[in-house]
Amino acid sequence: MSAAIQQKSSPVRTGEVKHRKVYYVSGFDPRGAAYYHRLYREESAKQAVHHGGAVTVGKRSRLGEHVSGWNVDGEWDGHVVSTQYQFLHWDDLVRRHWEPSLWRLVLSALTTYGRYIGCGAFGSLSSTFRGPFYSALYPLAYLALLMLLAAGCAVGVKALIGIGGANAWLAWAGGISVGVGLFSGGIALANRLAVFWLLQIYRFVPRWGEREPEDIKARIDTFADWIRKDLKTSDCDEALVVGHSVGSIVSVALAAKLTEALSSAQRRRVTLITLGQCIPLLSLMPSAKAFHQDLRRLSEEQDMQWLDMNARADSLCFSQANPLDISGIEGARVGRPTQQVVRPFRMFSKQDYARMKRSKQRLHFQYLMASALPNEYDYFRMTAGPSRIQPY
Repeated sequence: MSAAIQQKSSPVRTGEVKHRKVYYVSGFDPRGAAYYHRLYREESAKQAVHHGGAVTVGKRSRLGEHVSGWNVDGEWDGHVVSTQYQFLHWDDLVRRHWEPSLWRLVLSALTTYGRYIGCGAFGSLSSTFRGPFYSALYPLAYLALLMLLAAGCAVGVKALIGIGGANAWLAWAGGISVGVGLFSGGIALANRLAVFWLLQIYRFVPRWGEREPEDIKARIDTFADWIRKDLKTSDCDEALVVGHSVGSIVSVALAAKLTEALSSAQRRRVTLITLGQCIPLLSLMPSAKAFHQDLRRLSEEQDMQWLDMNARADSLCFSQANPLDISGIEGARVGRPTQQVVRPFRMFSKQDYARMKRSKQRLHFQYLMASALPNEYDYFRMTAGPSRIQPY
């Protein structure tokens, strides 16, 4: 690989790193550390062909009641870096808030949507953020269309069977059977298209805005205390708090706690990184007062850096506006957070990228995955590379 490509494929960095801590917060995902450990191991191996380094991912182990971790050893032109990658568990809480019944999920989500519309947050989405707005409508539109198609097919088949001379009961039985079959197939496809995953998210976040769940609040406090103790006994050169998707909301609340829990010297080693963030999904709600306070605290923070990285093509994130400004808090003028555009269309061939765009969920997870082509965004160099992170 040429030096020019090597330079293009990674962020510009200053400050050599020998030891790093990564505190990772996943999105609203019931999958736990095992899934994300495997994802990191497999994708880091794929990415190695671009960045010129060697990354070795160790075994996963339990570090605490709510923390799992694995070591990542990197070698970059003779420079050795040791990273401890820690997965902060809230997947058990996700499963607790996950509605297993399809019908209860739909009815509950409809109620939540109604309250979200009533507080004005949905109107803000519709007028300003088309990607998240259409993504919010997508599950409801899919289910409504599926029910209409199933009912229409049932009636159509019943009519055809009736024309053939069958009695009415047999005609209705045939029509209903076809309608049920179509509906069942559509439900199976909906799972593959992440329809219900999105519905779970749009049910959970507005509820948080109305009243912060006590179990989530307690877990964030636990995370902050864990990081405080961990950094006190660690001699790391850099610490990254990484929040992906809905995990960006949790990581913001966590980082706000750390502004009080850590010393100024400790905070200068910490960078909050939000990937594919959906912060306004909560902050647009006037009732989310505790979260607004967290955002305000981060807007005033001088030592801990905040890097917000999002792709415009990712319709599940808020990529084209400052999350503080959106929330009514001065952000852009004071340079908080530092915003960086991720360009997945440059990471793949046109054909591969076109296939990826068909799945909202797949594109939303690209922040954590390898690219097929060299690119300035490199999650694995960012979390296991030889230098402190700086915007590219």
